Parts: sequence; C-alpha cells; structure tokens
Amino acid sequence: LDRIVAQHPEIGSRSRARAALESGKVRLDGAIVGYHDAGRPVLDPALVTIEMSRPGTSAEHVKARRSMVENGVKILFEDDDLLAIDKPAGLLTDSATAQQRRERQTARAALEQYLRGKGSHAFVVHRIDRDTSGVVLFAKNAEAEERLKKQFEDHRPERVYWTAVQGGPDLDEGSWSDWMRWDAGKRIQETCAPAAEGGVLAQANYRVLRRFKGATILEVRLVTGRRNQIRLQAALAGYPVIGERLYDREPQKRRAVTLERQALHALRLTVVHPTTRAPKTFTAPLPPDLTDLERRLRSGSSKPEESLHEPIRPARRPSPPRRS
Repeated sequence: LDRIVAQHPEIGSRSRARAALESGKVRLDGAIVGYHDAGRPVLDPALVTIEMSRPGTSAEHVKARRSMVENGVKILFEDDDLLAIDKPAGLLTDSATAQQRRERQTARAALEQYLRGKGSHAFVVHRIDRDTSGVVLFAKNAEAEERLKKQFEDHRPERVYWTAVQGGPDLDEGSWSDWMRWDAGKRIQETCAPAAEGGVLAQANYRVLRRFKGATILEVRLVTGRRNQIRLQAALAGYPVIGERLYDREPQKRRAVTLERQALHALRLTVVHPTTRAPKTFTAPLPPDLTDLERRLRSGSSKPEESLHEPIRPARRPSPPRRS
C-alpha cells in the first residue's frame, strides 16, 4: 500500500507515504487505513484515495493517534460511521464513576482525543470488561450510535470470544443458560430466580477448540450479552476462566496455571453496518499474554514468561494540583 501511495504526485516517497498513512489521509476501498497498513497487499481491483487536506489529519491528529498506541489501543477499522479497536487488557472501555473519570484513562477518552478536529465523537455502543482484551466498536455519530445500540439490544450482532478455562466441559459443544442480575452496589453479577426483580436470562453457546491437561480452550458465542456473563457462566458450569478473581469460588484448588488477568478475549464481532446495511466483521488477534498462555498449556508449563504475561496497565491520570 505504501508503494502505491508514494506514486501520488504530492507524496513522492515511501517515507512521506507512511506519514500520510499515519495521519489518516489514506482510504482503501472507502475505509480509512493507518500506519500499520503500510505493508498491506493491495489486490486489483482496489480504490486508493488520498485526501491531503482532510480535516483531522493534522500534526495534532498524529499526536493523538500515537497517544492511543502508547495506551495499547489499535484501530482495526474506521470509516465515517464506525471505529473498531483492539482494546488491551487493563484499559476501561469507558468510565462508570466520577473517580474513574478523574483517575483512569479509558478507550473512549483516547478516541475522543483522536477524533478531535474531525467533527465526530466516540459513542459507546457496547463494552467489554477492563481486563478482557479484544474488539470494541464505537459509533462516530449519533445516528450510527442509535442504529448499532438497537442491534445490541436485539442481540443481533455475532459476538465470539476466546477463553481458556480450568478443567473443561465433558462435551465438545454445548450451551449455558442461567438467570442472573447485576448488583450495582457490589458491582458483581449474581445468579437469581427466574421471577426475581431485575433478573435476565443469559445464554451462550460454546465449542471446544483444544484440550490440555487440566485446562481447555473454548470458543464462546454469546446469544445474549450481559456484563461478566462468560466469566460467571463458566464458573457456574464448574470450569472457571483461568486467571478469574471474582467468580472463582474455589481459587485455592485451581492455581496450576496462572495469569495476571482473566483469560478472555473478544475475538470477533459482526454487525450490520448502520449506513450500507451490509454485514461487517472485525477480528482482533490474540495478544501476547494469551498466546504465551496457550504455549504454556501446550508444553505443560505453569510459569508465565515475565515479559508477556503482564497485561497493559495504563497509567492513572495525574491528580489536579491542589489550590493553595
């Protein structure tokens, strides 16, 4: 791609082509592409568009994009309506409390800075847990937000997760179905009776990908989408997610394999594009700590590689200076 961009009269070199990619001036078949796409093969036919003076492609925009990279956020796809990212473990999707807004960086805050000057904002349409990595989708305008939120409310998007669990199910395929409700005070998902106030039926289908001694890797497809759903349902089924701290009821029995966060990754998300109405799929590759975990399970080693197993922990925002 960078070679094609370099052929443009106003670019002229591959270094300037990469600068144009980094600043968001380049589209491939209508979608904005970035610096990490420089070596991407371009198949015929394809439409490469270069917008040298497009709003939001200034030096400030490049600085904001670099800030996202520093926080471990990678853009998977962007157009005029959508922005899909690969969120690292340790980063909140959005702040839920005033304290989090003051002290924690979030994916939404990083995107707001990135989109400043483009005339658009980062609208949250769904979330994944702080210590879950993977695909998160944002809308860039209110109309796209409304249409996407309606899809999630109707459970239409296909949401596929990768997870590694302690032990594992007897069957290679199966489903989970549990009544649960969110306790806002304790900030925890709890099981409840079907008639309980605030109770919802949470459903998911799983498929075994690989079995190891004492552990199993599953692909989980959500039918519904509840906060902490997979983490709670796996624990209720008797094989909690590796690294689980909140829902593992017998942690002292399950420490053969360790991880500094829950082994859960939002692998793939498919929605209907709010404007084109065509299906759109976003995929996030496994991060290093989970590929290391899979390697350890395969080799029978319980000790993580120190350079890989720590999730990215964005720094707390500095406290404002006190007034004298």
